[in-house]
Amino acid sequence: MLQLVIRAVPVQRGPQGEHVSYLSSLPFGDITRLLADGRLYVPNEPELPDLAQRKTNPTRVKSISRYILDTYQKGSTFFPPICVNVQPSPNYSDGNLLLPYDSVVLRLTDGQHRCFGIRKALEDVQFNQPAHFPILSQIEVGVLLYSGLSIEMERQAFRDQNLLAQRPGTSLSYSFDQRSLEVTIAKSLIERVPSFCNNVEMFENGLGRNNAKLLTFSTLVKATQHMFPGLTSDDGLELRTYWATCFWTATARSLLGDPWEIQSSSKRIKQRQQSLLGSAVIFQALGLLAYDLQLEGISAGNLPQWLFRLGEMDWSRENALWQLHGVTTIGSQGVPILQNTKTSIDAAHRILRDFIGLALMNSNLRERTKPELPEGHLADQIVDDHTEDSTITS
Repeated sequence: MLQLVIRAVPVQRGPQGEHVSYLSSLPFGDITRLLADGRLYVPNEPELPDLAQRKTNPTRVKSISRYILDTYQKGSTFFPPICVNVQPSPNYSDGNLLLPYDSVVLRLTDGQHRCFGIRKALEDVQFNQPAHFPILSQIEVGVLLYSGLSIEMERQAFRDQNLLAQRPGTSLSYSFDQRSLEVTIAKSLIERVPSFCNNVEMFENGLGRNNAKLLTFSTLVKATQHMFPGLTSDDGLELRTYWATCFWTATARSLLGDPWEIQSSSKRIKQRQQSLLGSAVIFQALGLLAYDLQLEGISAGNLPQWLFRLGEMDWSRENALWQLHGVTTIGSQGVPILQNTKTSIDAAHRILRDFIGLALMNSNLRERTKPELPEGHLADQIVDDHTEDSTITS
């Protein structure tokens, strides 16, 4: 009888040896073959009587496939184990699970998108880089094998595995990220822009009442994504980082009273209550404004000439301009409310763009009136370490 032999280690899941699982691994190539012949079975269609999975999300499959292709050659593909329910219960002998190949079914209880992503990555490599196909086929994914669970227990396993999982906070996730180009730029900005140094919350998603930081790291990354949308290559990364540094430095220096400086908790609370300057909405709107300036071909050295007018803006929450254009709304108690939504961000972006002198004539053409710096403006103090006319080209 043909047998499927899997090296495995038993794991005690319950008392008195009655509930045993097994830890093992499978090469990517075997995952694809087992999917193809139905041995690795995904009960994810709602009409199935043995339904025990969610429906497949094709977008997630593509994302995982892209992740594999971006990381496998560096050995930095990090997957949690997939989970399967072995039917019927396997025999375990001398470190091996012995499965009758003609009758065994490996019911996937967790990891369908990983498995389908593995299959798609192998298909893409076989088509585009056939020489790499054997390499990718031999990379392994961990497998947790349950032994003969009933359909009710299999569904419980799926529920528990997914409900008990907790995604990391966005700021924490970005803080640990070593791959994203926007994150790389944002981390450099924290070191280079005086207003951001020691003033960015790196781990928490929000700024609690007693948190005196200026903004969260997730907000800075999102602003950077607005500034450099669709960034896929590290070509010119240092030039982009330098331009972004000049943008944020010039913006901070244009603001009266240095509102972005490090402050006590009480002062920061008061600022958040009275002003929009420290809000996620405004930081993201400024990121969009920076993108506009890049499209205009504004060099790092000329940024102060465009941004100095931000110091003339009335940033108070009570400013009727914000409500008039949909940035804020009036709550039930008559107090302006600011919500971190795309609508609010886009509305704030339009206000800032028009306020500094950028007026859109249509979606492809811009009318520009270059403002003049008042004599002795602080922006004159920005030192250009590259060239005064350095610009970013796409």
